[in-house]
Amino acid sequence: MTYRFALLRSGLFILIMLLAFSWLGAAEAEPGFSLTVFLGQVVNFVVLFGGLAYLLYKPLLKFLQHKSDQVAENLKLSEERRIDSLQRLEKSRERLSQLDKEIDRMKIEAEAEATRERERITLEARNEAERLKKLAKEEIDSMVKSSQRELKVYTLDLSISLAEKRIEEKLGPELHRKIIYRAIDKLGTLDEPAASN
Repeated sequence: MTYRFALLRSGLFILIMLLAFSWLGAAEAEPGFSLTVFLGQVVNFVVLFGGLAYLLYKPLLKFLQHKSDQVAENLKLSEERRIDSLQRLEKSRERLSQLDKEIDRMKIEAEAEATRERERITLEARNEAERLKKLAKEEIDSMVKSSQRELKVYTLDLSISLAEKRIEEKLGPELHRKIIYRAIDKLGTLDEPAASN
């Protein structure tokens, strides 16, 4: 504090001296170079800029320190962001390489699954074809048996019909009477032994 006070005292002394020299210089007012005017201007310059430096030293120092801190903070943040970006880039590269591996693994799994599915479908198709063959064979066998039965019935009906027709053709009224009498006689002989008992 004493240094500043001494500086202020010196500044005031110089200012007073300048005013005195200025007053003397103005009184002389000679054309050309005047040492007193020159010294007054130098002292005036020193006092003006010395006073400005004295008054603005702390604010300017604070401002420059603040700017320096801001620049340092910005550099620090920039470095942190750069490091963070590099880390994210590395993670992204790792994920991409893992994605490539995952895609390859998924392709292999998909191909294996497709092969298994193809084999399963082929097996099911074979089983279904065998089942359909068996059903068709059973249906055909059933139809053959049914047709055979129908054919036997038809053959039997036809045989009976033909036999009736032949019998009717060969059997005249005379033969018909003989057959009836013979049947009656047989019935009568069957009845006689039962009556004798």
